[in-house]
Amino acid sequence: MNVTLRGKLQEILDTMIKEGYANTKSEAIRLAILSFGKEHINEDVLVKRKLDKIDREIGTGKRKVLNSKEALGVHTKYLK
Repeated sequence: MNVTLRGKLQEILDTMIKEGYANTKSEAIRLAILSFGKEHINEDVLVKRKLDKIDREIGTGKRKVLNSKEALGVHTKYLK
């Protein structure tokens, strides 16, 4: 992916590198995206999306759910 930044955005990127927040432009952009996500995307929403995806995978057979005996395998003897 190629990104062209000009003006204020380029100044911010250069400042992030100059002041040591990031070592490269790519790293600075990743930090900016992460910061945006933390500020604007609610973690509860992300968790719900992930759990919904897992539920769909279980429903379609792409993900298997283990019972306690299957999960413990040879350690089943420790079940009470």
